[in-house]
Amino acid sequence: MYNKEEIEQALNLYYHVKSVSKVVHQLNNPSRRQLYTWIALEGKQKPKRKQLLTIHPPEHPRNPSFEVKIAAIKRYFEIGESVKSVSEDIGYNRATIYNWRKKYLKEGHWGLMNQKNIKRGPLKEGTVNHRRDELSASVEELATIKAQMHDMQMEIDLLTETINILKKDPGIDQRALSNREKTVIIDGLSTLNCTIRLSTVYYIQLVSSSPMIRGYGYGCTNEYNQITHVPIHQNHQIFD
Repeated sequence: MYNKEEIEQALNLYYHVKSVSKVVHQLNNPSRRQLYTWIALEGKQKPKRKQLLTIHPPEHPRNPSFEVKIAAIKRYFEIGESVKSVSEDIGYNRATIYNWRKKYLKEGHWGLMNQKNIKRGPLKEGTVNHRRDELSASVEELATIKAQMHDMQMEIDLLTETINILKKDPGIDQRALSNREKTVIIDGLSTLNCTIRLSTVYYIQLVSSSPMIRGYGYGCTNEYNQITHVPIHQNHQIFD
């Protein structure tokens, strides 16, 4: 940083020699760019900064309304105005505007409201049952999503094992898989997920079309053993 005396010395020398290069060479300071800046700004008065109000008249309360706060943070954070211009325009400092944004992101509209802005009226007491119902609904939705993901994973595992068999012999007819080949698929699936949900349609069709493996439980749950006993007249070709 240069003090006032150094700036005046450089400018006086410039007006005497009429050369920026000579000034920089003789003083060895400042840079050419800095000297050009001083020359351009010489004689110009800096615009006076708008003074922020130190008192809080009715038209400029210490804690403004919600509308003033939300308009200020939108002007800066959404529209893109400089925080300096917004601050000088509304008469509140920058730290206050940043604090309004922080409260808005954390608490929403309520975070920007004054207690005077909150309407008075009879209080409605919350109930535990209402909260319990909300939690129960969330748990049920989560259980449904998990079940759907389980079924989808079963289908993916089945198709993966089928592809592994087909890769060994690309010319194989998918509709002519033997019971032994189907058993290989089941063996692969049993090692991946022995406690899978057996309501998956593809799994039922594959097992029911293989008399050779009917009743073979692979150490899984009773649900698995029950599902393997599917009547033959319900068989369908899964690999069509």
